[in-house]
Amino acid sequence: MTPFATIESACELVTDGTHYTPKDVGAGIPFLTVKDVSGEGLDFENCSFISESDFILAKAGNSAPRRGDVLFSKDGTVGKVHVVSTDRPFAVLSSLAILRPNPTKANADYLGHVLRFPAVLDDALKKKTGSAIRRIVLGDLKRVRFPLPKLEEQRRIAAILDQAETLRTQRRTALALLDSLTQSLFLDMFGDPVANPKGWPAESLTDLCHCYSGGTPSKAKKEYWEGELPWFSAKDMKAEDLFDSEDHISEQVPETTTLKLLPKDTVAIVVRGMILAHTFPVCVLRIPATINQDLKALLPKQPVNSQFLAACLRSQSGFVLEKVSEAGHGTKRLDAQGLQSIRIPRPGDALEQTFATRIASIEALKATHRRALAALDALFASLQQQAFSGELTLAAPRSPAQSLEQLQQLEAAIGLEALIFIAKRMPDGDLYNSLKAIYFADRHHLEHYGHQIYNETYCALPHGPVPQSAYDATRVLIGERMFSDFDDDAMRAALRRNDKKLTALRDADFSKLSRSVVESLEWAVRYCSDMKFGQTKTASHDSAYERTPKNETIPLQYIIDTLPPEARQRHWNL
Repeated sequence: MTPFATIESACELVTDGTHYTPKDVGAGIPFLTVKDVSGEGLDFENCSFISESDFILAKAGNSAPRRGDVLFSKDGTVGKVHVVSTDRPFAVLSSLAILRPNPTKANADYLGHVLRFPAVLDDALKKKTGSAIRRIVLGDLKRVRFPLPKLEEQRRIAAILDQAETLRTQRRTALALLDSLTQSLFLDMFGDPVANPKGWPAESLTDLCHCYSGGTPSKAKKEYWEGELPWFSAKDMKAEDLFDSEDHISEQVPETTTLKLLPKDTVAIVVRGMILAHTFPVCVLRIPATINQDLKALLPKQPVNSQFLAACLRSQSGFVLEKVSEAGHGTKRLDAQGLQSIRIPRPGDALEQTFATRIASIEALKATHRRALAALDALFASLQQQAFSGELTLAAPRSPAQSLEQLQQLEAAIGLEALIFIAKRMPDGDLYNSLKAIYFADRHHLEHYGHQIYNETYCALPHGPVPQSAYDATRVLIGERMFSDFDDDAMRAALRRNDKKLTALRDADFSKLSRSVVESLEWAVRYCSDMKFGQTKTASHDSAYERTPKNETIPLQYIIDTLPPEARQRHWNL
């Protein structure tokens, strides 16, 4: 049974950010609020900046996070989590809590993952107080409970979830690149719609479309909020294509009230809210839906392709933001005059249809990535559930080999993860030491467990034994080889080689590595991580290497002969 802990018991510091907003001096040290924290990281470009003296005060008040701290938003958008991975100095507002894990009890990456786990996050959200603005007070946050296994297990769980999250991030990045391709295609075909360099005829947005305002169903009628009909608001407008909303209403709402049910492929824009201070969201509703009063749906009075209209609006977001006004209470809004000022070029049905056809090809690619991302999201949720219920286990250890033949069947999937494991931990990404570490790890594993890690073959090259499959894989990364024994696509997604440096883009998949393998790999990294080239070369030039003609394969028996007599007797009766 995995023991539980509270945030307070697992962290050596749990504090608010600063309780006042220092003056923004425009340049200097970043000062972050909840809006500057996202799944992509910390926004140091669009945040406020404070003076050195204000930063010193923030630091004295424990409001300046450092590397390894975990940020948790407890005010406004509650539940954002970020593990600080930078040494750049910055301070945060009190809406962000700073959690500093006790290194003897909690791993920062693990804490970041477990605080995102729905069961733990729900426990935190239940502690929200207040009426107008919901928040979690620091004392209640400290009492949030979560599963806390031993540190070794925490690191293993964090590494597995990091790997899954990396794959999800890669898919999201691909989708974002395809979105930018749509905009590039529009500008290439039609030019900047504000300047209209090709002289197309143009119409006002309000002449081309009815601009329909949504609304909010009565909160007093509980039945209005018990359906599955999407009801979009500004908080949903984070992607170019919308397939579902955070909030839902009953289908009887558009049947019994003035709220309109909008058809699929309706273009929606944000016309009210602080989001208009810095961006102009434009989305296409990919399902029949409703919207709230902060949005407007654009219902064409004459035929116009929705993707063309959306791309045209996104391409002139800078112009639109200049038309945003401010209501008496400070809320940003795009009023009727601003909407009327937006011009939509009309190059003709043929060109618009050509654009739509090209976009359809991009949409097909996006659909493929969305399906893959949905599968990865499901996998990540499953891994979370297994990890925090104690069901995510390492690969089972193998039995010692009974013959040398059993030690000669390459297990490429394990080999790739072993190479990633070492590259992730080797100082400066030293390629030479990383490859030699595989050899040292294999000798260690042979001695203690009676078989190699993944049955690598070693070649006696001039600078020492070289793991042939692993070395060939690194050569694929720089184009010196076409193929290797490893899964080359998986390897390219996980590793980069720059001359003599090998960089891991993710951690190893620990479900493929047994405890004995992890132990031997860790031992080998410790053994050679501080060695210079000459020291590593000398250490690897053992009797097995010396007995083998240069550039020939080192017989496995020679390597076994280098082991202590008790190991050879125990495993092979030699």
